[in-house]
Amino acid sequence: MSRKYGKKHLAAAFLCGTLFFSGLSYAATQSIDVSFPQLKFFVNGEDKTPAAEFDNNGTKVPSSLIYEGTTYVPLRMVGQMVTEAVYWDGNTSSVSIGQPHVLLTDAAGKSLGSAVLTAAPQGVSVKVSVSGLTPGLHGIHVHESAIQGSDFKTAGGHFNPEGKKHGHDNPEGAHIGDLVNLEVKADGTAEAELLVEGATLTAGDEHSLLGKSLIIHAAADDYKTDPSGNSGDRIAGGNIPQ
Repeated sequence: MSRKYGKKHLAAAFLCGTLFFSGLSYAATQSIDVSFPQLKFFVNGEDKTPAAEFDNNGTKVPSSLIYEGTTYVPLRMVGQMVTEAVYWDGNTSSVSIGQPHVLLTDAAGKSLGSAVLTAAPQGVSVKVSVSGLTPGLHGIHVHESAIQGSDFKTAGGHFNPEGKKHGHDNPEGAHIGDLVNLEVKADGTAEAELLVEGATLTAGDEHSLLGKSLIIHAAADDYKTDPSGNSGDRIAGGNIPQ
C-alpha cells in the first residue's frame, strides 16, 4: 500500500511518539510517497509481529513504513518487543532507552548536567550529576509539569498528588516531589543519589514522575516553609521524559 503525505505531517506523527523516523523535517508543501508493508518481527526466535497499527502513547501510527528505500519502525514498539522502556522529551528532542534521562540546563539553555531515574523499592532513585552551580546547599524538587522552552516557571508547583504541605519537617508534609538538598562542592559540581519516596515510573499512575520536571533552586530548602521551603529562584531544570 502506498500513500502520499506532507513531510511535516509525517514528522509530527512519528517524532511526537518517540519513533525512529529521522530526516523528515522539511517544508510542509513538499510531499512524498510512502508505503506501509506488514513486516514480521522475531525476537530471540519468538514471533513478535505487531498489528498493522501501533498505539504510540495514544496515537495510532503504522507499525512500519518504507521511504526512499529505507524501512522505518517505531522505536517505542521495538523497545516493547525487547522489554526495554522508551521515553521521549519533546522539549529537548531526546530519547531515553531503559531509564528516563533528564537533561539539566540553566535558564539560558546551557547544559549543566543530567539526572537518571530508576525504580527503587521505596520509590524512584534520582542520580544527579551537575556542574557550574554555586557552592553550598540547593533545594531540588520534582515539579508537577514539564518545562516549556527554557521558562522554569512553566513547571508549576511541586509534584503533590496527595495535597500535602511542603517539607519533610512540616507536620502536614511532605510533597511527593520534596527531596533533600543538593550539596554543591567548592568547584561547582555535585554528585548525588536522591530518593523520591512513594513515586513510580509507571505511565498513568497517580504517583508517576513521567512527564514531570526536575528543578534546582538558588538556595537551600528549609524543609518546612510552604510552598517551596524558601529555596529561592529556579536556576536549573530539565524534563522527565515519558
